[in-house]
Formats: sequence, C-alpha cells, structure tokens
Amino acid sequence: MSAATSALTETEITEKWATYKTEFGKNYPDEKEEQMRKKLFTETLKFIEEHNKKYERGEVTFTVGLNHFADLTPEEKRPYSHGVLRPTTDKSEK
Repeated sequence: MSAATSALTETEITEKWATYKTEFGKNYPDEKEEQMRKKLFTETLKFIEEHNKKYERGEVTFTVGLNHFADLTPEEKRPYSHGVLRPTTDKSEK
C-alpha cells in the first residue's frame, strides 16, 4: 500500500477533528482560530500516521497517538516538554 492510498481524506480529518474537540473539550473563540487549530491538528494527525507506519515496518520501537496537545503550536507545547527534553548540565562544570 502506498502512502498516497493510505492518506487521510478530508472527510476523515473532519470527523477526527470533531471527535477530538468533544473528547478534549476544545472550544475556540472564532472561525479563524478554529481553522488555525484544525490545521495544527491535521499536521499532528499526519505525523502520527507516518510515525506509526514506521512502527509497523519495525523502524521505530513505539507508537504515538492523539492527546490534548494536538492543536497547539510548538511554542505552546514548549513549556510542557522542554524540561523533560533538556540534557542535564555537565557535572564537570561544577
């Protein structure tokens, strides 16, 4: 199966978007914000689909899925992840 035949359709994305908003209690102040968040969500869905295909091929050792961060910008996610991802300081500096 090629990547083109497994890509999500606009209908599937719209259905997943509606489910996501309900599941995580997402509400947006206006249509512009809603569309921006849907675009971020769609990019996240595509990442998830591509990553999990790598898992199925044995190229990575874990799967990923949707969570309440799926509609956030990288800047909005940063406070939640950088503390975990930063390397520890070099002990020789002490």
